[in-house]
Amino acid sequence: LVCKGCHMEDGQGSGAQGFPPLAGSDWVNVKDPSRLIRIVLKGLSGPITVNGKVYSQAQMLPWESLSDEEIASVLSYVRNTWGNKNPLVKPADVAKVRTEIKDKTGYMTEEELLKVLLKP
Repeated sequence: LVCKGCHMEDGQGSGAQGFPPLAGSDWVNVKDPSRLIRIVLKGLSGPITVNGKVYSQAQMLPWESLSDEEIASVLSYVRNTWGNKNPLVKPADVAKVRTEIKDKTGYMTEEELLKVLLKP
């Protein structure tokens, strides 16, 4: 996985380099994957607070070129590895979000992501 270059093989990220953890992350461990899908599709720029710690130095590149199936597979893996246990992400979930944000230009920000209401 390309993800391990920044988030490390153990999913712990690298605080020194500004890469947040995926293992035990309060962004990963929610039922609704809508915010995560947005991050993968459009990337992320600016600070993000994960588990109470601010990560501000790094930037995540967008992966819009991946298919809905590929993004669903990657996020299902992340959401169910390193002790994470969450519902699988379906390609239809990715397709829905892709349509919702098709006109968005530039990277996502934490502020934008927090405006996305998650389904319980």
